[in-house]
Amino acid sequence: MFRGKKVFVSGGTGFIGSEICRNFHKLGATVAFSYNRHNETADILCKELKGSVSIELDLRNLDDIKGKINSLVEKIGVIDILVNNASVSQILPLSMIEEEDVDFVFDVNIKGTLFLTKAVVRGMIKQKKGVIINIGSIAGHRMLDVPVTYAMAKASISGFTIALASELKRFNIRVNNVIPGLMEGGVSKGIPDDLQQVFISHCAAGRAGKASDVSELVSFLASEKASYINGQNIFVDGGI
Repeated sequence: MFRGKKVFVSGGTGFIGSEICRNFHKLGATVAFSYNRHNETADILCKELKGSVSIELDLRNLDDIKGKINSLVEKIGVIDILVNNASVSQILPLSMIEEEDVDFVFDVNIKGTLFLTKAVVRGMIKQKKGVIINIGSIAGHRMLDVPVTYAMAKASISGFTIALASELKRFNIRVNNVIPGLMEGGVSKGIPDDLQQVFISHCAAGRAGKASDVSELVSFLASEKASYINGQNIFVDGGI
């Protein structure tokens, strides 16, 4: 389905990110992904996904983003599909949050996402086609016990998606946002068991999500089968 296509996944060593990489690889794409500090995990994933490329990337460093993406494009060619998956969170109540805590979460989740997209989208604009898929979170859309900085950052991705889809439509570039609910791993590991059970009890599917639930939707949205889907915020939460 994606033979000849180049895919870049930020945060590719994470719970959801690694599954997105695996699925695109299985479907024939050339996969590149970023990681931050998890060198061994990145090496293992690269060995698993033959022909894939990993880059260490600090989304708080704008020069690093620009330089690394330029080098990657020189190596594999223009990126056809961008998946903005990388994110961070800090479990702090409002009363304990300091300015540096806000800066850390926003610099990665909002500012980093924006400037990574800017670096990648230049190639898409030149070839007048491409797909951008953002990974949001139900934390920015439901009343849940989550860190306010994380909820604010993830909520902003929805607005970013809609505005960017409108801006890039004339270049035949589609932008959508996938919004996972409670997952079996990843950031959901930090949620206490009792709160996870409350979520599941209100979930029509009666379970937490799997990484494959997200990766299958991402690959569909990146395909020509989804050519009429643009500027959407699509929930993968089991029905809440």
